[in-house]
Amino acid sequence: MPRNRNQGLKVNWSQNDITRAFKLVEEGTPIREAARFTGIPFSTLQERLKKKNSELPSLGRNPVFSKEQEAEMAEQVKFLGKIFYGCTSIQIRKMAYEYADKNNLMHNFNKNLGMAGKDWLMGFMKRNNLSNRKAEGTSLNRATAFNKDEVGLFFKLLGELMEKYKFLPRNIYNVDETGFSFVQDPGKIVTEKGQKRVGSITSGERGKNVTAVCAVSATGVYIPPMLIFPRQRHSPALENDGPRGAIYRCSKNGWINEELFVAWLKHFANFTKPSENEPILLILDNHSSHISLRTYEFCKTNNIVMLSLPPHGSHRIQPLDVSIYGPFKAAYKQECNLLMKTELGRKITQNDIASLFRKAFQKIATIPKAEAGFASTGIYPLNPDIFTEEDFLAAEVLNSSELVVSIEERREMDNKTPDQIIQLTIEHNISAPGSPSLLNDYNSTDIILSTQVSQSIAIDHSVPTTSGVTAKDLLSVPKKLVNSKNARKQHAKVLTSTPYKEALQEKEERRATREKKKENKGGVKRKSGKKSTMKVPVKMSIKKVKKKVLQESNCETSSDSEIDMIDVRDDDDDTDIEDLQNKCILCDDYGQNNELWYRCVQCGLWAHAECSGCESPEGYVCDLCR
Repeated sequence: MPRNRNQGLKVNWSQNDITRAFKLVEEGTPIREAARFTGIPFSTLQERLKKKNSELPSLGRNPVFSKEQEAEMAEQVKFLGKIFYGCTSIQIRKMAYEYADKNNLMHNFNKNLGMAGKDWLMGFMKRNNLSNRKAEGTSLNRATAFNKDEVGLFFKLLGELMEKYKFLPRNIYNVDETGFSFVQDPGKIVTEKGQKRVGSITSGERGKNVTAVCAVSATGVYIPPMLIFPRQRHSPALENDGPRGAIYRCSKNGWINEELFVAWLKHFANFTKPSENEPILLILDNHSSHISLRTYEFCKTNNIVMLSLPPHGSHRIQPLDVSIYGPFKAAYKQECNLLMKTELGRKITQNDIASLFRKAFQKIATIPKAEAGFASTGIYPLNPDIFTEEDFLAAEVLNSSELVVSIEERREMDNKTPDQIIQLTIEHNISAPGSPSLLNDYNSTDIILSTQVSQSIAIDHSVPTTSGVTAKDLLSVPKKLVNSKNARKQHAKVLTSTPYKEALQEKEERRATREKKKENKGGVKRKSGKKSTMKVPVKMSIKKVKKKVLQESNCETSSDSEIDMIDVRDDDDDTDIEDLQNKCILCDDYGQNNELWYRCVQCGLWAHAECSGCESPEGYVCDLCR
């Protein structure tokens, strides 16, 4: 923060007083009488009349930059922020030093550091309505893909579907997935001022994501979600105190796939009851799990029309992302923190996820939030002009051909010093004064002056500018290399349209061909998991295996009655001991390369770490023994 200086009052008279004194003198009133009447000192008024200066005086030393120069720098900083290439405070301070140095302006900046001071920065931000903000990470794909053409195509298709099917607002739905973990973000806490280390307890260091598939209508009707856990085998304990009507599934990594999405569609159709008279419009992103032949056939059969969003644009045009998932993540974090602090040493497991999700989702799943999400994205009520030119500015600048340079030009630029790069930029601007510039198309960048315009401005300064370096030269938009690889672009499309079926059939044929080639190569090799070191006969019942394990571990439990307490299978169930050692006792699947296995401390058999639902093998007891 800048230092507080007690500068006192500037003057005892106002702007209206000096203006009135000027009028009195013009009407013929003597200067001394006009000064006495308005309360302005005679010498001050006399000097102001000579210089024809009717502005209020300013205290302190003369500013380094004029108002026009500061406005130029501020507009360039604002422009870079709007295209997601915002400047840090260090960059602005360095730019101010170079701007003053290149233009031969008198300044008192730090020459050793080569940057302006913090006091100047705070004053510059205050005078030009700037603030230091925490930036939200935006991927390059999102910045470039959210453009006017893609969004326009989406609204065109949406308008055609609305005109054709006459969808009622209660039949317009949006579906999307979100991930959350049982290792929560602790957030901010109140602690002693000056404390060096501030910590808050969490359930673990790194957790696995659980996926929730949610859907909401334009009238605020929420479909019971589907929760997908990163497990091989489902357990009824995962559904404890979960949302009513929800469904639960498992996948290897906790992500959704084509099979699980079809299962969700069946769940969705059971609740919405689409018919020929009232079909359902389902708006979703173009994730690969949403696009399959089975999905297409199910939707066509059940009167569901699917419309995909523009690629990488869900953060701006998807109702769930805009108004639902942000508050949900905050509420979920609060519920996790509350549960962790109810009991000392309490840990959050996968069995707590459903309950925590229900409590957090019930807090934020309101009708106004759903209606606001559809309205702010322009889906319902239909508003194709919901986004302005400023929203598409980043994509227009980043996709501009003016910013493309070849690899040779980039190497040439890398070999030059910053002064040579600035000089090349100035020469380019002067040599092509009539060339079209993308920045000129943006109405608020009129003040981002070119070299010739900045030289023609009459700057009220003791030392005029000579080199003509502008803020645009010092804080310019980065150039990009020519990309020889043309990636296949996706667009918004009606996924249930008849012509789209051929592409899905070709996709299924290619998949079948790949699977057939794998089978011809000999199939997939099975890798066995960790093996027990017990020496037992080839044929042995589960009960005898457990007894052998207990004897090897020097356990006092040796009676048949105590063995029966941990036996959950039939005593006559004879199984090959090699299969028991190689298979997971929970999912009956064989091990793969680099898999983590846990051994039950009671029966001695092995299970996948993912199937166990535990974070460590210490004291692990399998579901069968439990």
